[in-house]
Amino acid sequence: MSNSSFTSIVPLRTARVGRQGFTRTLFGTIGAVVMLLASTRPAEAQSPPQPPAAWEFYVSGGWLMPTSAQRASIKTADLTAVVVSYVPRPSFTITSTFEWARSHDLAVAGEPKLDVFICDVGAEVRAPQMSLGGTWKVAPFVGIGGGARSYNIPKLPVNPTYNLAAYGSVGGEFAIHRVHLRLEVRDNVSSFKPLAGGGKSATRNDVVVMLGLRFTKD
Repeated sequence: MSNSSFTSIVPLRTARVGRQGFTRTLFGTIGAVVMLLASTRPAEAQSPPQPPAAWEFYVSGGWLMPTSAQRASIKTADLTAVVVSYVPRPSFTITSTFEWARSHDLAVAGEPKLDVFICDVGAEVRAPQMSLGGTWKVAPFVGIGGGARSYNIPKLPVNPTYNLAAYGSVGGEFAIHRVHLRLEVRDNVSSFKPLAGGGKSATRNDVVVMLGLRFTKD
């Protein structure tokens, strides 16, 4: 396999733009978390005792959408995710996510199938439920977290690459009676090392959209 079939080094300017974009998202998310905490404390102080801690489980579908330099390396992909959350209090959640995106490597001849596996742990701050009219309610949330991801081309004799990643997220949980629909958008930044042709690691950016469904007892 020749080096010409793979773009091995990302231009410095593109990498800087990706980092700056994520930095703005990250600090914007942190600011939103602080504002949301400040706005919910008075309500919590006057509310009845908190319910016991709970667990939530979602199986979500969605898309991984590369941005900036990442668009030249991987293709927009369908994504399946498993989301498990521990909820010690209604306004705060610890969330773990495992995602599998089924993409193609655009920088390798023939554009072979590329598996992207993402494993993250993060925290969410949730606002109280708000009525949307009728029996529909929504609870907005913001989150931040990090973890790791791997890239693997199953049909080529190359070793998978493993990379650190971080994300900021926004979304909402829409509820009607026992049915809860979760919509989440994540802005990810990660290191990226080419699978073929050599080359140094570079900073890359992509966006993940996930839509999940769960049912509650009451």
